Amino acid sequence: MKTSIVIVLIIIALVIGYGIGYATYPYIKRGAAYYGALESTVTTTIMVGSTMTTTITMPQTMTTTVTVTPAASMLSGDVPIGALLPLTGQLASYGAQCKEAFLLAVDDVNAWLQQLGKPWRLKPIVEDTGTDPNTALNKLMDLAANGVKVVVGPMASSEVKNVKSFADSNKILVISQSSTSMELAIPGDFIYRFTAPDKYQGIAIAHILWERGIRYIVPIWRGDTWGDGLVNYTKAEFISICNSVGGGNCGFADGIRYDPKATEFSVEVANLANIVANYVNKYGSDKVGVLAISFEEIANIFTEAVKYPVLGEVKWEGSDGTYGTSKLIEDPTLAEFTVRTQFWNTMAAPGESPLKEHVRQKLLQKFGQEPIPYAYFTYDAVWATALAIDHVGRYDGEAIKNAIPLILKTFIGASGHFELDENGDRATTDYTIATVVKAGDKYTWKEIGGYIGGKLVMYS
Repeated sequence: MKTSIVIVLIIIALVIGYGIGYATYPYIKRGAAYYGALESTVTTTIMVGSTMTTTITMPQTMTTTVTVTPAASMLSGDVPIGALLPLTGQLASYGAQCKEAFLLAVDDVNAWLQQLGKPWRLKPIVEDTGTDPNTALNKLMDLAANGVKVVVGPMASSEVKNVKSFADSNKILVISQSSTSMELAIPGDFIYRFTAPDKYQGIAIAHILWERGIRYIVPIWRGDTWGDGLVNYTKAEFISICNSVGGGNCGFADGIRYDPKATEFSVEVANLANIVANYVNKYGSDKVGVLAISFEEIANIFTEAVKYPVLGEVKWEGSDGTYGTSKLIEDPTLAEFTVRTQFWNTMAAPGESPLKEHVRQKLLQKFGQEPIPYAYFTYDAVWATALAIDHVGRYDGEAIKNAIPLILKTFIGASGHFELDENGDRATTDYTIATVVKAGDKYTWKEIGGYIGGKLVMYS
């Protein structure tokens, strides 16, 4: 086929990747105004059956070559995109928000495609994993049987670990918005993660604990690939901080490792209380803290913890697994314990973007609370996928995988601008901090600060 197609796109501001500068949506117009300082030109030439060269000036020049097959001009109709989300199980509240963000992104992409006169549309297929690794694999197989080549999710690292081999073998691109286990930081596979891995969260948590004045940590955590990894990275960094000031007046207990399938924690919390009491007796309650690496079972843990006064005398620290957990504000007893123990939780922070408010308002209206950062990452995963499909002109998992890093060079989504590192993970490592506060007669989650640029920053 010798026919050549030349497409020249002039973009005044790169808001959601190439080719979207003149979209009529109000939030995109705001983005163009906000990012006027990034004025630049993108010229894309596609030679069907040959190669595609993209030159970007921002102000420096970047050139990338991608092979395009003759079938590129045949992309039309419904193009499936899957979502593996925990609509039930221990991350259900996260899954609900991410589902809404996923569907919102699909609607926005399809409106954009219609405006540009494109002959194809994204077709969303959402499956519930129940936060279970085996279910996640079975649902991925079902999606593959239906022709799905790109999947957003799963959310838990244990789920991603279980689907990885199938995804790699079948060249299905998996984009997790929330998997953080360092065990999955592997170059060249078919797993992208739009959040930073736990090596960095562990560093952040350790420094936050130290800045809070906590010198003796007692952990309680999920005994899975995610929990084990995050505890170990946090411990290593905390001990390093301790040693840097001479050591001897700080420590990290062995703590309590529990079965991820557990639903009742009377024995575990009783043992936790004994360990904490011993530390408090030796060093004082102001120097002791509990690190809880958990999912939504944190509510069950707190149900037992309120029975032990000593556990309410010390500070608690959480992570991205408990950030914004709705179960902790639905029960006043648990909410009050959360407030009393100043239960701080970290999660990878989305960057600044004029698109963020569009997503925020939609989810705020739906759920009545601030969206978790993972919802923004979900939204961006759909857009990055759509732009990559449009970029390569065909629905192919490997081609889309190879195109996404190029797309992200100029991508400003709901979570800001970011790129992927050599392992396919989000390369930005700032974290936001949220806790539960009481506003009037209600409890709510509130962002109170962040670990930004390697420093603890508290909001006024």
